[in-house]
Amino acid sequence: MPIVTYQFESSESKAVTKDQTPAAMEQWAQKAMAHLTKDRLVPTPDNFSVYYAYYADANPNLTMAMNALIDQHGGLDQGHCTELYLAHLSLEAEHKVLQEASQTISNEIKQVMGVLEQSSDDSTQYNATLNNFNGALQSTVSLEQIRSAVARVANETRVMAEQNQRLHAQLSHSTQELTEMRFNLDEVRKASLIDPLTNVGNRKYFDLELERILEEAEENGTPVSLLMGDIDHFKKFNDTFGHLIGDEVLKLVARTLVENLKGRDIIARYGGEEFVILMPQTSVNDAEKVGNQLRTILATKKICRRRTNETLGTVTISIGATQYIPKEDPEIFIDRADKALYEAKQTGRNKVIASKPE
Repeated sequence: MPIVTYQFESSESKAVTKDQTPAAMEQWAQKAMAHLTKDRLVPTPDNFSVYYAYYADANPNLTMAMNALIDQHGGLDQGHCTELYLAHLSLEAEHKVLQEASQTISNEIKQVMGVLEQSSDDSTQYNATLNNFNGALQSTVSLEQIRSAVARVANETRVMAEQNQRLHAQLSHSTQELTEMRFNLDEVRKASLIDPLTNVGNRKYFDLELERILEEAEENGTPVSLLMGDIDHFKKFNDTFGHLIGDEVLKLVARTLVENLKGRDIIARYGGEEFVILMPQTSVNDAEKVGNQLRTILATKKICRRRTNETLGTVTISIGATQYIPKEDPEIFIDRADKALYEAKQTGRNKVIASKPE
């Protein structure tokens, strides 16, 4: 079943003002490490940042969500920790990058505008000089006056040429800066949609793709099906062999799904040990067949401990399948697949249960 999620007003809350001395920060770090050890989690940067933010009280929404999970489960598992990081801390990192990018763009625009304003002033002066020169030529003037006018025009022409060179250099620099920034922002956006452990899409990616694909299905009148899979006895496997082996199981499942699905199918880690597969242009009957193929292929995979080459067993998965009903609420669509998954888990596991539209 999916991890219970808690919605609060904002996931980008300001840090609470409190003691920021090195001694206090060291104490928060020690408490974070102790809690990670207690929950038997690997102290990766993402995991540590969740626990550190909790003890530093740096994100009230994270603190509330983490307290709720602790009250409900007695502690966090890797799935909970990943969900907390993606919901509360990865968004803050993305927001920070966007703020920095906005400031850089603003600075570049100010520099270009400054050069353009200077160029405009120089152009006005240059235009006045040319008009004066033209007037001088049409009046009776001495050779010395003409020579002086020509010198002024030559000088203004040189100033304009230098200004144009500076403008060209500034525009070239700004173009390079903005192109690089666009690339970096694209990379940040891509990273924000990928589950860092399994390298498939995350919940945010699934939500975005679900909206897009359902819109296309409504416009084209084509079917859309959903598979929701949950690894059987994952918690027991985690408790027996440790979270590092549990992570390898998650990676194996994700890799198996990617290798055995069509390119148009959307694969995402929905939470913890649960995966979803959104299948455009696919009926529930075909989705059920694909689900059984995936389940059968996965059951042939062996989990091994690398350093000893010891075989630890095989992995099975239970799957719920359903088809989108036009105009229905997407949450109802997902809930129907979730209920089918629950039935598969309750009636023996390692099977596919399809909820078919009447």
